[in-house]
Formats: sequence, C-alpha cells, structure tokens
Amino acid sequence: MEQFALIGDYDRGHRYIKAHPLLRLLPVRWAETIMPKTKARITDIIFKKNNKNELGYIVDVPGFFVEEDKHKNLNRGAILDSLVEVLHKNQIRILLFPLWRKYMSLDEKRYLEDNSIILLDGSFTRLITLMSTMKKLLSILRAKPNEVEIGVWGADNRIGQLWVEFLAPHINYLVIGGHDTRALEQLNSRILYDTGLSCQITWDPNQCLDNKLIAILASFPQEWEIPDSSRIILLSCELSDEYLRIEKKDVGCIFIESGWIYLDPDFHISNDLNPWDRISILEASLFIEDKSYCNIVTNQTLSMKSMENLEEILMKHSSGSIGMVTNNRILTYDGFRRAYFRNCLDK
Repeated sequence: MEQFALIGDYDRGHRYIKAHPLLRLLPVRWAETIMPKTKARITDIIFKKNNKNELGYIVDVPGFFVEEDKHKNLNRGAILDSLVEVLHKNQIRILLFPLWRKYMSLDEKRYLEDNSIILLDGSFTRLITLMSTMKKLLSILRAKPNEVEIGVWGADNRIGQLWVEFLAPHINYLVIGGHDTRALEQLNSRILYDTGLSCQITWDPNQCLDNKLIAILASFPQEWEIPDSSRIILLSCELSDEYLRIEKKDVGCIFIESGWIYLDPDFHISNDLNPWDRISILEASLFIEDKSYCNIVTNQTLSMKSMENLEEILMKHSSGSIGMVTNNRILTYDGFRRAYFRNCLDK
C-alpha cells in the first residue's frame, strides 16, 4: 500500500535530536542551535500494530519552525530540497502538514506540487466532522429552529458559504458577515430562493458574532473582540497564525476546532501526536485506500453534495463521531455537556 509522510507538530526538536547520529551526542543547547540548518529527516514510523506494516513516516524539518526574524539566516531553498529528496528517496508522494499555512509560503507549497508532492492538511476531515458536531450540539442544546440565532463570519468565502447552506434549512435566524458585499448578497439571494430564509447581512464582526448561541468563524476577523462568556465558537478557518492566536486567549468561550471520530485502534504511533496530526493521518489513509475519496478531494470543488459524499465515505471507515477537539484536546459530548451547562449556571 502507498505510504505517506507527516510533518508533525514542533516538539522543540527533541524527536529530531534523538534520531540524529551526531546531534544526540552533543549538549542539548548546542544541538538546538545547529538543528535549524540541518536537512529534513525521517524520525519515526507509523505502522499497524497487528502486522507491523509500515503506513507512513514522521519527517522533521527543523528549518520550517524557526522564528520569522531568523529566516534570513537560513537557506530555505536547501531545506525544501532536502525534504523533497527524502520523500522521493522513499517513494512518498503524499505529505501531511496540518500547520503548513503557518510555516510555509504559497510559493513553497507550489514548489512541492511541482515536484509531484501532494500536500494534505486534514482540512476536509475537520470540516466534515465539525458539521457533524454541529448537528449533535443542536441536539444537546435542544435548540429550536425559531429560537436559535447563529452568526457566520467569512460567509464571503467558500467554507463560510457551505456553513450557511448547511444551516439554512434548519435555522430561522442566520446572520452572515464578511467583507465582500456582492458575495454576501448573492449568497443571501440563493438561500432565500432555496429555503425561503432571508439572512441578515453585516460587515461588522461584532454584529455578526456577538450575543449568538453559536458563532462560526470561516475566516478570522482581526477587529473582533472575543467575548468572555460561555458561548460556543466554531473555528472553521484554516490552521494559521490567526487560529493559533485565538486558541490561546483566556476567555470563557468554548472553542470547537473539529469533530472527533473513532480512529483505528491498530495505528501504532510511538510519539504523542496532537489531534491535528492524527486527523491528517486519517485523511491520508482515506486518500490512499478509497478512490472515491481521493477523486473528490483532488478533482471536485467544495459543495454540499461533495461534502455529503465525503461524510458517507468517512463514516464507512469509522465507528462514528464520539466528541470534538477543543483547545487542541479531545472533549467527549458528555464532557461538553458538563463544561457548557456548568458555565451557564455559573453566570
């Protein structure tokens, strides 16, 4: 079976130093100083427990994780070439990098693609499971369509439009916001024609998101002040600098970043990978094993129909949704009930 490579979340280079024949012999401080200028390297293996079949590898590229002001001292081209060399040497064309938008430029992504590397970040799986989580949340909250008000910021991009299309048949009060007036008006006209629902349009993120039962971010509003309350915020924007900033804020909101489904217990990963890495591994497995999934992800534009097809495939390969990812940790639905209703009672 085809294999994949994962650039995992940065662990300050501990994995890389441990796997390097020379750096592991040096004092840690010296090794950390040298490491950013070193080449990409395979540092671990992901395999099936039952038969030890290798499914993929963890590749560490320390030069990607250097602070922005130190980039000028690095030969990024040489670092990128070393990554391509490692992948080609091991006949790997599928690279998983959940945080590539934070650590790589679009030109670097295109360079990988020009060298026949397919870059996946788990975004399809996150979006599918997040929509499934929304259904479960509305059930848990016993939300009635005529009582629930939801705000969708970023409804002028395709992810936000999908959220509006997904919610419009079930929710009576939708506020949609963004910066592209024409796109918002066209979306509202289409929703009105299809469902009879007229959405409120706004260009003010505070009006769009404040005092809503659920706020959905399909893009990050720089000028928005996150409320300190027990409201639910779904982060459906890409894993970028904005996302990483918002998850670190100490507020009373419940941030939900993805759904979480039952993963194959036969995966053996010796390192403690975070949820984003594991979601990307799942997406790579589906991409390799299921031709329909691969075709949709590769060849089709995002639509509600394609999302439904992807969800059907995903559920075929798993035992269903069991919770969500919040603040980079797994939260079960029972855990959500306790956290949400306890906060509401404390207000």
